[in-house]
Amino acid sequence: MTKTLLAFFTAFGLLLSPAVATAAPAVHAKPTTLELDAGGAKVKLKKGNQLQIKGKLGARGDRELTLGLDVFAQVRVGASVWTNIYTANCQPNATFNARLTLDASADLRLFFAGTNVYASATSNIVGVVVV
Repeated sequence: MTKTLLAFFTAFGLLLSPAVATAAPAVHAKPTTLELDAGGAKVKLKKGNQLQIKGKLGARGDRELTLGLDVFAQVRVGASVWTNIYTANCQPNATFNARLTLDASADLRLFFAGTNVYASATSNIVGVVVV
């Protein structure tokens, strides 16, 4: 009972006290786009073969993005979470090529985590059927 009353008064006191911390200034990162080309929206892959993918990271108004930006290839099997399977560093033209081996059918996408200059982005999703 004492713990419950103490928690109530503490919460009530927090509501009445002025906020001490101030919010950090909002950062307005440039919107980015991310495209995945794996040969179609749904591709078939023989088990043990590699899938050739191409990616392109872009930002409106920028001819060329900063070098060294990492893009992650991610897979999701069924209703699971997205898992990183490959990391690529963008080349001068903000593109990259990769060969991936998948052991099971899955959804595939590209993910860019973003920076303080460029906003995060995800690509289109490609269904990969392993036969």
